[in-house]
This record gives sequence, structure tokens and C-alpha cells, in this order.
Amino acid sequence: MVITPIKTEQDYEAAMARIEELWGISLEARECDELDVLLALTGAYEKKHHRVEPPNPLALLEYRLDQLGLSEEEVDRFMEARHKLPEILSSESGLSLDTIKTLRDIPFEAFTA
Repeated sequence: MVITPIKTEQDYEAAMARIEELWGISLEARECDELDVLLALTGAYEKKHHRVEPPNPLALLEYRLDQLGLSEEEVDRFMEARHKLPEILSSESGLSLDTIKTLRDIPFEAFTA
């Protein structure tokens, strides 16, 4: 096992290819340490070079509504700020802290970015 720092996109692609080869190996396999190190290195490289911006709160809310399969009427009953739902969905108004807190299964940090 020869592991080197990931400095270029080519290094990153090679590491990702090796991860794909190792994916699903037994935890007892001797290559398990190699996989752990490659995952850490590629994760650090991605954080620096492939940063994904967090979604805006409206997009996150719309995604969650779609996941739950809820209609606006059902969401209206679910949320305390039911009179603001049309404004929120049409981007005329932002999400209040109380509204965000009602969406408990979405991490609060997602709304504060």
C-alpha cells in the first residue's frame, strides 16, 4: 500500500478509482486501512476543492415537502405559520425561526448557512 497526498485532480481521480475497487471489502481485509486513509484524504480534498454550497432554506423546505408527499393544505396544518406558507413558497417571505423549528427532522444548521 503506497498512499500519497492528493495534490491534483488526477491524484483525486486515482484515489477515487482505488476507493471504488476497495468498496465493500470485509472489515477484516488487510486493505481496510488503505480504504480508511483514502476516504479521509479524498474527503479533505473534496472539502477544499469540490465544496458544495448548502441549499437555500426555501429549496430545502420545498425538497422536504416533496419527500413527505404533503400538499400545501397538509403542510398548512403542520406548520404554525400557516398564513405565511404561500409567501414562503413564492419567495416573498423568508422562514422565521419558529417555522424552521417546526421542521425538526431537518438540521437547524442547514437553515443558518
